[in-house]
Amino acid sequence: MNEITAVIDDRLSAYQSDLFELLAQPSISATGEGMERCAELLLSVLDGYQFDRVQRIETSRYPLVYAERGGDESLPTVTFYGHYDVQPPGAQDDWESPAFEPTIRNDSIYARGAGDNKGQFLTHVFAIDALNRAGSDLEVNVKLVIEGGEESGSRGLIEYLSDAPTELGGTDLVYVADGPMHASRRPTLIYGNRGILSYQLDLETANADLHSGNFGGPIPNAANELIAVVSSMFDGDEVTIEGFHEDVAISAADRELVAGIPVDEEALKGDLGISEFATDDPYYERLLLKPTLTINGLSSGYEGEGKKTIIPHRATAKLDSRLVPNQDPERVFKRITDHVKRENPNVEVTKMGSFPPMKTPLDTPAATPLTTALTEVWGVEPVEMPLLGGSLPAAYFRTELNVPVLVVPYANPDQGNHSPNEHLDLDCFRNGIETTAQFLQRAPNTEEL
Repeated sequence: MNEITAVIDDRLSAYQSDLFELLAQPSISATGEGMERCAELLLSVLDGYQFDRVQRIETSRYPLVYAERGGDESLPTVTFYGHYDVQPPGAQDDWESPAFEPTIRNDSIYARGAGDNKGQFLTHVFAIDALNRAGSDLEVNVKLVIEGGEESGSRGLIEYLSDAPTELGGTDLVYVADGPMHASRRPTLIYGNRGILSYQLDLETANADLHSGNFGGPIPNAANELIAVVSSMFDGDEVTIEGFHEDVAISAADRELVAGIPVDEEALKGDLGISEFATDDPYYERLLLKPTLTINGLSSGYEGEGKKTIIPHRATAKLDSRLVPNQDPERVFKRITDHVKRENPNVEVTKMGSFPPMKTPLDTPAATPLTTALTEVWGVEPVEMPLLGGSLPAAYFRTELNVPVLVVPYANPDQGNHSPNEHLDLDCFRNGIETTAQFLQRAPNTEEL
């Protein structure tokens, strides 16, 4: 490994240069800004490395970028997943340096997409390059699938995976470097992710807002009625919707792993500016092992300054539910809809989007060489988690390809993805490259990847 380490250190400035070129190109899938140019730029960057095949794959949304190296069917195949689209930068005044002008300060790379996800998926490309330059023969086939719609629903990727893509035939493992590592800054290995179901409730009770003096009392109030429906969906921290918790499958091994995840609850409260948590359950047990129902936003009536004595005739609530294995978003949505209609049949329920939860068995063989690589590169044993609190489209790789999916975030815990001043620490970027390289060297030694 010393020779590979030397190559990475020698090539690091060149790797940063390629990353900066990609970071400087806006690629906002929510608006379409720069998406076409970024896809073509990524193809150009990959063409500069030693892949046997680099191609663009069209979808109904934004194109996928695909690359592969090796085609020996007797060898295991690792598919790396990432995304080249980013979140909108928001107000430029909130950034210390422009969002699409990558800058190094305080030993970090600042730019939109630095951690989410351009800086992370490129580590795999650079790892393969380092192995090649070190003269290390890869005894594993490598594929990359980089999508352009992760930040806006992954519609193109989902369609692609559901059509039995020949490019991904023979995949033995899907490897995802996305999200932040554990708050302790220890390397992190995650075996799955929570799913998400987003939905909206709308109620209209009259044809206009009405004077509360002239009509208050006998005329129904949309805000009052919708709040009553929403409040019927939970009691304290517990979701009360009939059948909501059915199908949940959490193993004893999952619970044991969660019990060992380090957390300083008092420090966390201080960081978040809260005095108490919303539950008596241990922090990670509640975060990872139980489904949730969250009110994201409520809107109704007059929201300007001062007062306006009206009866709102329209009200809207936006909600999401984070789901755990083996909950199906469609079945959960039906149970939510049935509950709402029993409470008030006039409320319209609209599904806004969903990703299913995903879980890879804790005893998957690929975890062994991966934990070894993480320990050697970072100098400390990784934190292992059964689930990521957030949601990823990687779940579709598991359901459509029926292969293990492992999530290995390389970004620093405070990366600020989706926020101003997003950044990727230089040591995380460098260590991510070496982690992938070491894993690829060890993977073929596993009895069954």
